[in-house]
Amino acid sequence: MGEHCARVRKKTKPRIAQLRKMTGRSWGLREPQLRVVANGYIRGALEYAAAAWLPAASESYVELLEMEMRAAARVITGCPVSTPRDPLLAEAGLVPVRARRNLLAARLSCLAASQRSGDPLRAVAEATAPRRLRTTTGWRDTGARALVSAGVRDVPVEERLHVTIPPWIDDTRVQFRLDIGNHISRTAPPDVRQERAEEHLATLPDDAVWVWSDGSAEGGVSAGGIGALITLPSGEEHELRAPAGRICSSTRAELVAIRGALEMLLRLEGGLAESPVIVCADSQAALATLASGAGSQATALGAAVWRLLLALTDGGRRVFMQWIPAHCGIPGNERADVLAKEASSLSQDAVPTDVRSMVKAVGRSATKAWRRSWPDSFFKTIMGDRMPMPVLLESRDEAVNVHQLRAGHWSRSQSYLHRIGRRPERDCPQCSDLACPAARCLVCREGPDTPEHVLLRCPCLAGARLRLLGNIRPDPTQLRDGGAVAALSRGYLSHQQPLGYGRP
Repeated sequence: MGEHCARVRKKTKPRIAQLRKMTGRSWGLREPQLRVVANGYIRGALEYAAAAWLPAASESYVELLEMEMRAAARVITGCPVSTPRDPLLAEAGLVPVRARRNLLAARLSCLAASQRSGDPLRAVAEATAPRRLRTTTGWRDTGARALVSAGVRDVPVEERLHVTIPPWIDDTRVQFRLDIGNHISRTAPPDVRQERAEEHLATLPDDAVWVWSDGSAEGGVSAGGIGALITLPSGEEHELRAPAGRICSSTRAELVAIRGALEMLLRLEGGLAESPVIVCADSQAALATLASGAGSQATALGAAVWRLLLALTDGGRRVFMQWIPAHCGIPGNERADVLAKEASSLSQDAVPTDVRSMVKAVGRSATKAWRRSWPDSFFKTIMGDRMPMPVLLESRDEAVNVHQLRAGHWSRSQSYLHRIGRRPERDCPQCSDLACPAARCLVCREGPDTPEHVLLRCPCLAGARLRLLGNIRPDPTQLRDGGAVAALSRGYLSHQQPLGYGRP
């Protein structure tokens, strides 16, 4: 294991060096681009096949990998080496390797559970192997613990897609319409959106079978429910309500609703072979997933929906998949929405969930546990247990100031520079005592110029805090706004310049 970790670090270090060439203290790529490079180029190399070996790595080896991630985080944020690890990673938008270890093990466990019976990976996952060492656990035990911590251990996993639909299948009888003609803003009044939608729906065939489907998920992640209303040309109506899974995204709930409605439609009798079908859904994401084509579906759910669509069009029938705006008073959509919300309270125990939803649930649980473990600090006073948003400033220098100030180690404060020996005094060349006169704020001389003093207490910025935050003694949580922190740091540095203290 030690040799493998050494090889991983050897592969990762040149990539971190390349990341350093993309940015500096006052120039370089913006933070979103740096985060993409770090997560894809650096973390991708570090976590290659890590689900198989990382759960068995000892804490000392995991710490070696954590060092590489912290090095990447320092490049993204511009924070100094002395920055505490948790604020550093959080400001960079990165998750510790320890939290990722649980996620990777859980993903491999879910992938194994999604295989067919008799698959080698599933057989390995279901086997019980004796431990060689008490302190060493493999991906099976680590994944099981992660699933238990996330509360999804007993959720059945949906079988993955093994056979895709051939790309040469003719799917042209299914038409997708992801708009209602004229562009309408989401902020438009409901009556305007309803009027435009009804005008567009009036252009569709009159003698059609109308299918209104909708999905519901609590918080967009759990307690899924589906509802559907089918109106036949004769005026006969059929309703459907069913659970969509204890762990379920909003898009998945919408796809499950479409699948359930199509299954119900195929079961109906009454000579509907000649009537076109119009399926109305208010999720552009779900319809866009299906619009990529029958042969492009990569999930079992998407392929199942397309097989139902192909069965409907087998006799030459046309099917229109129409997007409609949500919550604007369209009767069919409103009824489907009510049915979906009612269905979310039904029993979810027997409803399977896809691997992606399971992995996301474990990821949320692992990240939440890490955030709750943050030690008390100025950073935690600001953020609580929330991850900071990317600092989207044009000036790289100001973005670095924001990260350093919130993380608690500002490389332009006198207290920090004196502590590392960059601001020696005759009586005290270097010390870490905040009560030392050399650590005092150069502007007000009332205390050490720590980030907390600069942002919350320094009298020279009282007016700026009042204008930006509405109070000369604002709540620390208001410093989550990167623009406000940048403005305060800019004002503080401007006060230092007349005193002869420019950039160090």
